[in-house]
Amino acid sequence: MHADRHVVTVVIPTLGRGSIARTLDALNRQSRAADEVLQILDRDRRGVAWGRNEGIRQAKGDLIAFTDDDCVPGARWLATLIDAIDRYDADGAGGNLRESDPLLRATQQGRRAKPATEQVDSTGLVGTGGNIMFRRRCLDAIAAQDGFVYNDSFRTAEDWELAYHLRSRGARLVYVPFEVDHLRPARPGPYLRYQFARGIGIAALYFDQRRLGASIIPHESLLWGAGTGRSGPQWAAIIWNKIVGPFNRKAFEQRRQYALFWVGQKVQGLGFLWGLLRVRRTLHFRAGPNAAMASIQ
Repeated sequence: MHADRHVVTVVIPTLGRGSIARTLDALNRQSRAADEVLQILDRDRRGVAWGRNEGIRQAKGDLIAFTDDDCVPGARWLATLIDAIDRYDADGAGGNLRESDPLLRATQQGRRAKPATEQVDSTGLVGTGGNIMFRRRCLDAIAAQDGFVYNDSFRTAEDWELAYHLRSRGARLVYVPFEVDHLRPARPGPYLRYQFARGIGIAALYFDQRRLGASIIPHESLLWGAGTGRSGPQWAAIIWNKIVGPFNRKAFEQRRQYALFWVGQKVQGLGFLWGLLRVRRTLHFRAGPNAAMASIQ
C-alpha cells in the first residue's frame, strides 16, 4: 500500500525505439513505483498527441504521468511529482528535460534560466510532455468541454497547448526543478526537420493566444515579451535571433555544432512564417478560457 493513497499510471507514447528499454528500466527503479505503465505503440505514426490521448483512455489511475520513449526519469521522479501535487492541492506538476546531446544541451543552456525552486506556475514553466503528471479529474474536465485532451491538430507543441489552456481555465500547475534525462541525438536532418516543425508549433500557439485575447501566456519567450517588462512580440529581437544571429559561438563545444544551431534558427523562423500563412486552417481550436473553470476546480 502506497503512503500517498493514489493510483498512478505512467503513459509512454512510442514509435518502437530501442531506447524505451532504458525508460522502462528507470520506471522499475522508482522509489515510488507506478501502479500501471502503458506503452502506446503508434504503428501508423498518428502523432504523440494521439498516443497520449490513447493512454488517458486506457489509464486506471487517478494520477497520470507522461514521459517519452527516449527519456530516462530519475528514481524520485514519480515521488517528486506526486508530492508537489498533494502539497499544493494542484491539478498537475512538471519539470524539464536534461539533454544528453552536446548541441541540444548548449542550446538549452542558452535559453532563459529556469527557476531552481518549486513554485506554482504563472508564466508557462510547466508543459514539457516528457516530464509531467496530471490529476485524472483535470484531464476529464477539459475533455468534457473540448472533446479531447491533447490537441492532435498541433503536431508539435501539443503539450504546451494543453498546459496553456488548463492554466487559462483556472487549473493549478506546479513547477518542480526536477529534470528527466533526454536521450535524443541531434543529427542534422532530423534536427532541422524538428526546428521547422517547432516553428509551426510556435505559430499555432501564437494564433491560439491571440484568438483568446487572454493575459495568460503559453510560456515566456520573445514572442510573449519575456524579460522585457513589455507584453507582446519583440519583433526586433526575434528578427535578430532568427534571421541574423545569434552569435553565441562560445556556448558550443564545436564549430559544427554552432553552425547547425545557427542554421536551425533560420529553419525555425521559416517554420514560424509557414505556420502563420498556412496553419490556422488546420487547427482545432478549443473553447474559451472560462469554459472548464467550474469542472477543473
